Amino acid sequence: MSKTKILCVADGGITRELMEKMRELEKYNAEVTIIEDKEMYAMGPITDRMLLIEHNGIDAAPTCPELLKNCADKDILVVHVASVNKEIIDACHNLKVAAVLRGGYENADITALTDHNIKLINAPWRSANAVADFTVGMMIAENKNIARSHKLIFDGKWCKKYVNQEYIHDMRMMTVGLIGFGYIGQRVAERLNGFGSKVLVYDPFIDKSKFQDKNITFVDLDELLQLADFVSVHLRLSEKTHHFISKNELAKMKKTAYLINTARSGLVDTDALVAALKGKDIGGAAVDVYDAEPLPKDHPYLQLDNITLTSHLAGTSCDTMRNSVEIGIEDLKRYLANKPMLNLRN
Repeated sequence: MSKTKILCVADGGITRELMEKMRELEKYNAEVTIIEDKEMYAMGPITDRMLLIEHNGIDAAPTCPELLKNCADKDILVVHVASVNKEIIDACHNLKVAAVLRGGYENADITALTDHNIKLINAPWRSANAVADFTVGMMIAENKNIARSHKLIFDGKWCKKYVNQEYIHDMRMMTVGLIGFGYIGQRVAERLNGFGSKVLVYDPFIDKSKFQDKNITFVDLDELLQLADFVSVHLRLSEKTHHFISKNELAKMKKTAYLINTARSGLVDTDALVAALKGKDIGGAAVDVYDAEPLPKDHPYLQLDNITLTSHLAGTSCDTMRNSVEIGIEDLKRYLANKPMLNLRN
């Protein structure tokens, strides 16, 4: 019986050392080859590549030469940020599964894969815990002025009164609205329950019956915007969700409410958010993702006193990359054992 040939592409995020764990699949009559994407040698270039594909599509990114050179006879490709694009797919003669070890899978041409009857899997919850932790941290930082106070102390200022002084509350008194209730949104809710916060959820696609005992309330979008003290966005970016939060949505929020975005910059209309913050139409915001990264020195966010900014850090954790590999291995074990894969995307 011939072996299943698996090609793994390591990089500066999922390193060769981490990718070596894929050799566990050799117990299932597989042959594992590991190569490296030399261009994606560190998290800086990796983040830039992700942003490029997010904004301009998969064809905007170059093909990994090592992947192209080694993929022809492989049955399974395992990548992190290397593109599984049409050039790669056309070069493969036996490809049956493409595994993208990311929460998203923008670097895979899902249309071409489907047309060739090639299965696509990803690692959907790899950074869910990290992002959930960070999201709640951003809520507290903006509400309690943690980052703002830190900066002022370094500037030699001892500030005891802030722009939100009249509406700083304990988390147990706050209502949090989660827009989107996937892997991350659910984990945010779990953490907020520990604080005693009231949690509202808007997600028209979720099976609400699965969450009847989770101490959350499902509402429509308008109700969430009108009632929440924090509005936190946890959607996947698509044509339908682009600028999901814009002028109309911001106008429905409380004047004391905070907008939190640790998901994708394109979900929020930046110009509309700047206008709402300048006009004090909402209480504040905490933002980790931007239309242009690094944030330009003349960006209007930097002129505001009611926003907390971080440099696209939400998913950063020593555990995220390890989680990616473990999720991918478990699904590929299922495939090799002729069992249904759990994270199938086409």
